[in-house]
Amino acid sequence: MKPKLILLLLGLVWVGAGCARHYNIILSNNNTMSTTGKPKYDKASDSFKFKDSYGRVVTLPAFRVKEIAPQ
Repeated sequence: MKPKLILLLLGLVWVGAGCARHYNIILSNNNTMSTTGKPKYDKASDSFKFKDSYGRVVTLPAFRVKEIAPQ
């Protein structure tokens, strides 16, 4: 019974770890920023909002973003 419980817990941890996707944002000046989640586009302000690798909320104007790609 215990091996089944251990396998179940490991499976849940593995599935839960996949939820936090990291993305690279390449800016128009070719600098790269890393995010801890998928950037959200705000149509009203024409900008992207995301959390950086330090957990701070960052807002970038859309004209500064060249590409958004998963790590």
